[in-house]
Amino acid sequence: MATAAVRANFASSRLVRLLSVATARDQEALRQDAPRQDFAERLAQWLSAVDTVRLHAALPPGPVNAIPRAVSAGAKALCERTDAELAQVRAALRQGIATQAAQALRDAPHEADAGHAPHRKRHLDQQGQMAQKVAALRASVRQALSQASPRLRQLAALDAALEQTLGGREHKLMAAVPLLLEKRFEQLKREQPEGWHGAYVGEMQEMLQAELDLRLQPVIGLMHALRSEVEKHP
Repeated sequence: MATAAVRANFASSRLVRLLSVATARDQEALRQDAPRQDFAERLAQWLSAVDTVRLHAALPPGPVNAIPRAVSAGAKALCERTDAELAQVRAALRQGIATQAAQALRDAPHEADAGHAPHRKRHLDQQGQMAQKVAALRASVRQALSQASPRLRQLAALDAALEQTLGGREHKLMAAVPLLLEKRFEQLKREQPEGWHGAYVGEMQEMLQAELDLRLQPVIGLMHALRSEVEKHP
């Protein structure tokens, strides 16, 4: 049940849907050629023996229900702080994506012969900004959970282990997105002679917004856990 829910949630990601549309032909070939695997089986392929030990060490030694649920007196203030931090980071990154898209449109006449390279650089620059700011936000939210209750402190430790374990894989997967978009760039240039550049910039901006939403999901999940514990112990 949980495995199916995780798989369905990932498949419904806006970034995944947009990439599927932008690279429809390649996606169809992959669907036909790739064997179907259970999500847990695919995840296991990403983990080394060291990763497995690290994740096991982050799990509670006994039943989860045995961990005290007492919530600190300042937990509500921690919720408000993390809400404000999330809003600030999300707004700053969205503004950065929009500003960069506007700059790309202004630079179009000077980049006519440069191909996709300038767009790839812009995309990678935005990914770097997202990775840095979201990682800092995630660490701050984990700190808030650690201060809120023993139960949430355990969750924060598990999330830290997951981030350390899967961070490298995430970086590689996200770095492949600009490469996939280069095919879309060439397709629009070939099939849509009028207005193709503006259309591509718009699509790239939408992709980056969707990528931001995906990167924020672990943070939002931690924040939901914090708020849920606070609401259960007013």
